[in-house]
Amino acid sequence: MDNWAVFPRRALAVRLVIVILATGGMLSTLGGCQIAPDVSVKRLAIHRQTINDDGLRSPEAFEALRVSWAVPQRWEALPIKSTSLYTHQQWRSPSTFTGVGVAYIDLPLPMPAQALVWLAKNEYLRRTKDQKDGKLIGQWTDPLGRQWFEASNSKYHVFGYAMTRGDKAWIVYSGWRTTHEPQPEEIAIARRSLESVVPTR
Repeated sequence: MDNWAVFPRRALAVRLVIVILATGGMLSTLGGCQIAPDVSVKRLAIHRQTINDDGLRSPEAFEALRVSWAVPQRWEALPIKSTSLYTHQQWRSPSTFTGVGVAYIDLPLPMPAQALVWLAKNEYLRRTKDQKDGKLIGQWTDPLGRQWFEASNSKYHVFGYAMTRGDKAWIVYSGWRTTHEPQPEEIAIARRSLESVVPTR
């Protein structure tokens, strides 16, 4: 499985950026549209100190993604994908059925994290031939201001969140291929890794 990724990355990111550009222009014309507050780097760093770090490496800076992150131990780092608008990297589990990743997006203008989740959700659910196949399982905001989502289709089950700081945004996610038996230990490690992501700028 050369260069196989758990989730199709490039097409999603490119489409997401195009929709963000279009939506960004629409949002800027709505004078009454409120932008959600940025996530607090300080609060995220304090939160990271409370998580169970079993199976995770020590947090390290990933300059291209503009985050500090505790990635899973012994998981394979897939190549970074980068354009002028986004940078994305994913780690793949030893079974190759589970993944965790971060997409950093340089927005054309500030945008609420809720809008990013809406766009990502619609793109993810659209990626199936049978539109009825994809389903949103849940969507919520945590006390740290991260906009969480969970969705699935016949190929993938994804769990993650979006966060923004001004015109910078991150989509942080984990998931597994639904065509294989879920690996509970890998899924738990991926979810702990999600909790460790802190923007660096």
